[in-house]
Amino acid sequence: MLSRWRDLLPGVVLLVMVVALYWITTTFSTVPALFAQGMQATAMPRLILGVMAVLTLVMLYQGYGHVEEDKPVISWRMWVTAGLLLAAFLLFEILGLTLTMALTCLLIPLLWGERRLGRIVIYAVCTPVMIYLLFTHALQLRLPQGILSPWLS
Repeated sequence: MLSRWRDLLPGVVLLVMVVALYWITTTFSTVPALFAQGMQATAMPRLILGVMAVLTLVMLYQGYGHVEEDKPVISWRMWVTAGLLLAAFLLFEILGLTLTMALTCLLIPLLWGERRLGRIVIYAVCTPVMIYLLFTHALQLRLPQGILSPWLS
């Protein structure tokens, strides 16, 4: 029975983490609606946790009935990707969200072998711009912009 549930253990661990973190959000204090600017402190974490829970359930559903295959050796690209993400984390405060995301969206596809430069550039420009517009205009949240702050404020 359990051999048919390839992703059962990681899925259950993720769901337990989601429930625990959701419970922690119930301890957050709320701001009266009159003084609230944008979303309440609980809204964004709960939204992210909800997405995580849905994606975990999708993972469990897709993994059911699949036989565990042999694990390939970890590629050097994974280690370089981890290094790029660490560098993005370290440069985030200086570059800000939009520029850091644009560079990450540009470099990772190139690292993993994508050679259609036009599509990579469109992806590297449109993704950060759309996320910036979603968060700053639709959700009315201020995002750290680093060196771009004078132009995006």
